[in-house]
Amino acid sequence: MVTGTPFGDGRFRAYIDTEAGGPLPVPGDLEDPDATVVLDYPAALAAFVTDDPDVVAHGFLTGALRVDGDLALVLILFGEGMSEEQIAFAQHAQARLQAITDLK
Repeated sequence: MVTGTPFGDGRFRAYIDTEAGGPLPVPGDLEDPDATVVLDYPAALAAFVTDDPDVVAHGFLTGALRVDGDLALVLILFGEGMSEEQIAFAQHAQARLQAITDLK
């Protein structure tokens, strides 16, 4: 969940269903998730739009990014465990997000 968004009710809920195969978030909630990631809007922009690992790391250290549940699964999903196809898909998704934002 992204908190402090400048749109809607200030929160954006989405999930990644690893059984479906893609790393792209889908709006909504997933029943009984293995892990839940809660991050503020600046950390979300850094993670998904500007690809700034320093801001993401700072968010994790300061509590602006929190993982409840299986942290190892989250690290695998966004790190070493991604296939070449998943990496290409994630890069394509990031490019699409950059195209619709004014932060690049």
